[in-house]
Amino acid sequence: MTSPHRCLPFLFASALALIPAAFAQTGAPAAKPDKLDEPIQLSAFEITENSDTSYIASESVTGTRVATKIADLPYAVSVITSEFMNDFDIFSLTGDLNGVAASLNNVNDEGTYSLRGLTTNNNFYLRNGFYRLGMVDRVNTDRIEVIKGPNAALYGATNPAGMINIVSKQPKTRASQSLAFTAGPYDSRRVELNVDQPLGSVAGVSFYNLLSVQGTQAGTPASAPSGSQSRIIDDVLKAKFKDSSVLTAEFEFSRVDVVPGYSSSIPNQTLVDGKTLTAVTRPDLVTFNQDGPVAFKNRSSYSGYLTYEKSFNSVWSSRVNGYWYRRPEIQFNVSSSSTFNPFTNAFTARSVVMDEMNQDGGAFQIDTLAQYALFEGKVKSRTLFTVDYSQNWRMREVWGFNSKLYSIPTMSILNPNYTVPPFSAFTIVTRYDKTRADNLGFFASQQFRAFNDRLISFISLRHDDVVYNFNFGNQYNASGGALKTPGQVLHYSSRAWSPAVGVNYKLTNNVAFYSSYSQSFAPQLQVAKLGTPPLDNERAKGYDYGFKVALLDNRLQFTTGGFYINRSGVKATVTDPVTGLSDTVAAGTQNAKGAEIEGSWRATSNLTVLANYSYTNAKITYNGNTLTDIGQPPAGVPVDQAYLAVAYNFTGALKGLSVHPSVNYTGVSFPNSTATDVTRNIDAPSNYIVNLGFSYAWKQEGMRLKHTIRVSARNLLDRNFQTPGGSLGAKRGIYFAYSLNH
Repeated sequence: MTSPHRCLPFLFASALALIPAAFAQTGAPAAKPDKLDEPIQLSAFEITENSDTSYIASESVTGTRVATKIADLPYAVSVITSEFMNDFDIFSLTGDLNGVAASLNNVNDEGTYSLRGLTTNNNFYLRNGFYRLGMVDRVNTDRIEVIKGPNAALYGATNPAGMINIVSKQPKTRASQSLAFTAGPYDSRRVELNVDQPLGSVAGVSFYNLLSVQGTQAGTPASAPSGSQSRIIDDVLKAKFKDSSVLTAEFEFSRVDVVPGYSSSIPNQTLVDGKTLTAVTRPDLVTFNQDGPVAFKNRSSYSGYLTYEKSFNSVWSSRVNGYWYRRPEIQFNVSSSSTFNPFTNAFTARSVVMDEMNQDGGAFQIDTLAQYALFEGKVKSRTLFTVDYSQNWRMREVWGFNSKLYSIPTMSILNPNYTVPPFSAFTIVTRYDKTRADNLGFFASQQFRAFNDRLISFISLRHDDVVYNFNFGNQYNASGGALKTPGQVLHYSSRAWSPAVGVNYKLTNNVAFYSSYSQSFAPQLQVAKLGTPPLDNERAKGYDYGFKVALLDNRLQFTTGGFYINRSGVKATVTDPVTGLSDTVAAGTQNAKGAEIEGSWRATSNLTVLANYSYTNAKITYNGNTLTDIGQPPAGVPVDQAYLAVAYNFTGALKGLSVHPSVNYTGVSFPNSTATDVTRNIDAPSNYIVNLGFSYAWKQEGMRLKHTIRVSARNLLDRNFQTPGGSLGAKRGIYFAYSLNH
């Protein structure tokens, strides 16, 4: 595909292929699931769940900052609910979400991911609309919303291909408790607790509280002690006032401690000289422990949220949000080598550093919404104005040891030597950064509905003013500690306008055409380091277009569409033709285009099917001096992906039994596509992974207790596979779980 118009045949073909199949099916009317309670509904900022299954969300708050039906949006939005995460064993975002939403992959717990073949150095999640550096778990997550394309710039800086927003669980008006225990391979254990409790009323103000707790111990099959521990404590207190306004306060603490043990990245093999790489990988060496028992990585996260929502009348409503976070991290890293010499049976190089990074900051947002009618009620209008301010700090200090006094032995697989210098030897500062970014943003959007809501138009404009303060300390040479590079102080600012326009037109009661154009930006904060000059923002322009279809009394719903994104301002190195000097500039360009189809089918009251398929043609179109990158796909981007999940609840004598199979297909990718040696041609072959889960639930009469036993198998067929990033995928794992709900 060379332009967005090439995707149109795919859209029509997808729609025509599914419609006959849909009408050929018959099924009982969809039954509403039993819900313990409805969420507290106050304003257009709140989401209400109107779908006929807990897996299928009908509304999104991420797409426009205001609760809006997904079918009415002018672009694609994917929503993954907490019920789906529980039934299909999605514990955290690390790897478990790859492919679950169309075009989403390379998700990890550091907060990074790629969408539609693109990623940035500024990648991060949002949590409740605020900056989030990974460390997300399902225990306190209500839903995960993925907004596709540069439209995500309504939150400010973003990945040009979209944004992930984690929406936290909220207290309900009726008491409930749940306790779950999961056990799996390599001595993995996990406990989850949710306690939802109304606290009563004081002076007419009703209080509700939700406590969420999680503890996990996960092992790995390394040759030395390795694994991870995670802990989460989250408490949400909600106060509902007489005037129906709501004040919500949330505090969350999480901690992850990791003993690396081994690297899952597949090593490359060298030639006899021990330096030149070959196009040969060694998956058999993945589980060899290069790090030894002394390496560790400890991360913590503290965050607080405060939200006040009030509807003043039928026209005006407002929401005020505040956020604070602190995220300390320290690691003692024996960095694993990615090259192996088969003639010496040793890895060619190792290094070890002490690395401490502390990040903290805060933000606030004020949203003001007006909903009113024009032209004697023929046109419905919704106007939103947002002011937000954020401040993010990052301090990173890296220490090395005096290489004249200590040395690191090469790592032989025949006779491993894990000797490293003592902690007291790490006194030489090889990196010291103190960076700060202040961002003031203004966002205005306008929505019009006309012709009895058949035509919905969207237009928005955002302006961001980012001020940078960088203080880079002196860097010293690890060989003796002499000054290597003097420090530097930088202060500058950058600005960005991010417009968007879109339309959603209902061709019939069941089929809507959507189209949008949007721009986004990403500041160069996260790539700032000593020696890098101030760089302009990365920018992106993108188109989304397609159809949103709802058939069979809305039991069959899907979105099929295409996208076209141009990304510019990527960091690149160029050489001045006159002076011959190299310079770092924001001049690189990339392009991504493709198509997606994603939907759900509520076949009967017992059977639900969710599926998606995406094709991405992403290419580097310019990368400065590195001419060989032109035409290459970005590293680790699969050509296509597909996902199929089925949930079936048995009836009759087998009532209480349910089965949850899923298949995740990942197309071919090139983990080292931008390398300058033969490894750029090494691919991660396409693969499909089958997962299968069974659960049995029964109620204990008279006590409002519900027991559930679950057995599930990940990678049921025990296939050997590689992730798009070039790591070895997990082997088959059988998990057992028991949960008690009251």
